[in-house]
Amino acid sequence: MNNQRLLPITSGDNFRELGGYKTTDGRQVKWHKIIRSGSLGNLNEQDQQFLSIYGVDYDIDLRSKEEALNDPDRIPENEITYHLNSLFDEDQTDNSKDSKDLDTIMTTDENYGINHMKQVYRNMITDKGALKAFNYLFSILLENTTENKSVLFHCAAGKDRTGMAAVFILSALGVDLETIRNDYLLTNAVVQHVIDRRIELATSEGANSIMQKNLKVLYSVSEEFLDAALDEISKKYGDINNFLHNGIGLSDDDITELQKNYLI
Repeated sequence: MNNQRLLPITSGDNFRELGGYKTTDGRQVKWHKIIRSGSLGNLNEQDQQFLSIYGVDYDIDLRSKEEALNDPDRIPENEITYHLNSLFDEDQTDNSKDSKDLDTIMTTDENYGINHMKQVYRNMITDKGALKAFNYLFSILLENTTENKSVLFHCAAGKDRTGMAAVFILSALGVDLETIRNDYLLTNAVVQHVIDRRIELATSEGANSIMQKNLKVLYSVSEEFLDAALDEISKKYGDINNFLHNGIGLSDDDITELQKNYLI
């Protein structure tokens, strides 16, 4: 794992730089420009100031309105601009829910987790609200033209909604799919301790083996999830470049401007 990529945030999880990734034409993504993360709801003052000093100017919250109200972001006032940019009306990923809140199907259907998450990823490609949110995220990225100023985007765990946003951003910048896939999967290594802790808690509260398996799936990322989204893109748009243009709504000029601002 590239420790330079993992930000030293102690009161939050999965805070990662997208800088340094190489593009297919030999350029690379600038550092201090694009940050992906999990929840900012528990950030202490030290971590808030770190993000401000690091250069974060925009905080783009991909969670639902309810999630944001229940666990509001903690960021320095007047230093970082907050934007609630909900991908879905509710947390379809189940990551903001306690294990007690999940349906009893979790304890009886061992395939619930994988089938549920694959559908969530397909929804991120087909849902009009999700496409609108991705478009807005790119509009903020296009707005961020100041050198060494970052856009931070996040959801609850920083893995699914955030993960697919990162896939689309890196694709628009010209990063190859293998590199993008590796960045997506890096979440599992970064938050393994969080996954283990949540499974242990659920087990202590009586979760059976089927529920433990489903929870592990829900709390992780998987190539099967990503491939479900990519397959949906292939089916409806042909390829990811067409999706960026005809699904999210980026123009050729937008792509050129993004690469100008975020690549060296």
